[in-house]
Amino acid sequence: MIGLTLFFFALSLLCYFAFRPYNYWSKRNVKVNKFIPILGDYYRMFLGKESSAEMIQRCYREAKNLRYFGCFSGQSPELVITCPELVKKVCVKNFDHFMNHRSMLPDGIDELWNKNLVSLKGENWKTMRSILSPSFTSSKMKAMFVYISENANLFAQHFLKTDEETVTVEFKDAFARYTTDVIASAAFGVKVDSLKDRDNDFYVMGKKAGNFTSAWGMFVFTAYGFFPSIAKFFGLRVFGRNIESFFLNLLRDTIKIREERNIKRTDMLGLLMEARYGNKRAEETEKSTDRNSTAEKENLDIHNPQWELSDSDIASQVFVFFLGGYETVSTAMCLMAYELAVNPDVQKKLYEEIIENRKDNNELLYETISNMTYLDMVVSECLRKWPVTPFTERVVTKPYTIEPELPGEKTLTLDVDQYVIIPILPFHHDPQYFEHPEKLIPERFSPENRRNINPYTYFPFGVGPRNCIGSRFALLEIKAVFFHLLSHFEIVPTQDTNIPLKLDKNAMTVKSVNGFPLGLKRRV
Repeated sequence: MIGLTLFFFALSLLCYFAFRPYNYWSKRNVKVNKFIPILGDYYRMFLGKESSAEMIQRCYREAKNLRYFGCFSGQSPELVITCPELVKKVCVKNFDHFMNHRSMLPDGIDELWNKNLVSLKGENWKTMRSILSPSFTSSKMKAMFVYISENANLFAQHFLKTDEETVTVEFKDAFARYTTDVIASAAFGVKVDSLKDRDNDFYVMGKKAGNFTSAWGMFVFTAYGFFPSIAKFFGLRVFGRNIESFFLNLLRDTIKIREERNIKRTDMLGLLMEARYGNKRAEETEKSTDRNSTAEKENLDIHNPQWELSDSDIASQVFVFFLGGYETVSTAMCLMAYELAVNPDVQKKLYEEIIENRKDNNELLYETISNMTYLDMVVSECLRKWPVTPFTERVVTKPYTIEPELPGEKTLTLDVDQYVIIPILPFHHDPQYFEHPEKLIPERFSPENRRNINPYTYFPFGVGPRNCIGSRFALLEIKAVFFHLLSHFEIVPTQDTNIPLKLDKNAMTVKSVNGFPLGLKRRV
């Protein structure tokens, strides 16, 4: 009898501690959507019934007419912002309260991951951002554009060598190889042709590093998310020692050669080597056209740091740009290729603009690509419809109070280490901000219409000081490859193309369930 009593007492105690976290939002008068204890709001993702994009979109719609709502990631309470003005306050006006991103991995687990700009926190992040910012001005991008355009032209020429009238291409693989070659050239100073040399070390290592959705990658991230102490005890790593050694040794060898021979190259590595001593020149005062630049300068307190970048610091920054190019940017290209294939009228108009700007020798200048209005409209609209990252997040670094504005709201105080979710895809697909959001309408981003778009409802590269520092580079990669590709081919659907697109329910980003099989039809 005593044993049975102790059993029920232990069971009750276990249930109490298991379910107690789920009173968090109700005690604060914050609406929550349907969830399942232990799994939280992400239960449909765990059950394979919806992707992360579908999950955040569903939650956003269920919280219609609210400025925010509560959800649970496992047992961890998170606040989801659904009001553009609150996005502005969290990400810009009161940025010092929300400076950090969530830690995907504890410090000291993966050297390449922990030191990159995405993972750094607080003053370390602020200093690193100040050091790196001058390397990503428009003048620096102009200097690097020659490497981007060269690889984009080689990409198109590869498919021109085939004798087929229509070449069937798996674009996820093809664009991943293109972005690999661009980063190899523009970041490491290494010339690679991954479409021809399909098993080169650069591409193989990049594929391994970028495969976060592998069974092992998902296991490691889940382990650190739910059982961080146990995962850290066993030293679980996302990136193998061979991957870390490959990139670190490559960077160190290249840096050593350049320093010994006084080699100056206007690629990303060269710019980071220049920035390693905190060398800030006139580019820092260059006026940015980025809508977030003013907000960033107001909140970032840019200064002249005396922190000397180590080889490991530089390797970490280049590595994260490599990952971004391999996975995120290549996926954005795939989604744009898909949209052009299923919207031939848009593709035709874009081709006409390309013909107007194309030179006989296929040379593409930075000034040319920068002044192509319709190309910019199409890229912007594709990123609206398909932001690769469906949401971003911030961590509360100083207590913050949200004052009530709507009927039924009460004063809400967010504690330190509270997670705040900023939904990107739901804002992009909200009809009150973008009419007929399911349609591809590049004219939304015409010069006369763009000024009417609330910048806190459209942010494919994030928002505020912690927006993507490499967004200009990514946009140039996208624009260059489609300029060269569409100069010679029409992108068309094939019998294997899913129309409409079916999202991969196991992916944390926006991905197609069966890749992106499309055709390249040679132009007459």
